[in-house]
Amino acid sequence: MKKTLACVMILFLATMFVTPSAFAKGAKEFGASLLLPPSGQVMNDEFGTTKSKIMMGIEVAAITTTIILGFVPGGAIVWAGVGPLLANHLWSATDAYVSAKRKGQDPYLEGQMMEAQRTLDVSRQNRFARESDIRQRILSAGE
Repeated sequence: MKKTLACVMILFLATMFVTPSAFAKGAKEFGASLLLPPSGQVMNDEFGTTKSKIMMGIEVAAITTTIILGFVPGGAIVWAGVGPLLANHLWSATDAYVSAKRKGQDPYLEGQMMEAQRTLDVSRQNRFARESDIRQRILSAGE
């Protein structure tokens, strides 16, 4: 129990020093993948890729190995399951952060986002124009 608590504390402290600023692009994906490995890849729209499937497989295998070896007397053997588990979390978090950074720098995606934003703004303006027109009609009908 003490070893598990110590591992969790070390992981938490390492996260505090390694995690980038909350305002940096990719920090959300980094944190999500640090807690649950494939979740950052899902946020980056990479769920069906081979890489995310490998991460999920390693996660399940490492958790299973840790549980099985946790019942074996002589606690040092449990590191055979915890080591890959920690390595998978760090690999997944780092990959999610790098993928989010790379995804944010794609000029094609940036262009699509700008076009979507323009379309949304025009749609809002048209809606407000229709609402004010409806208000005018109601007021004139009431007179």
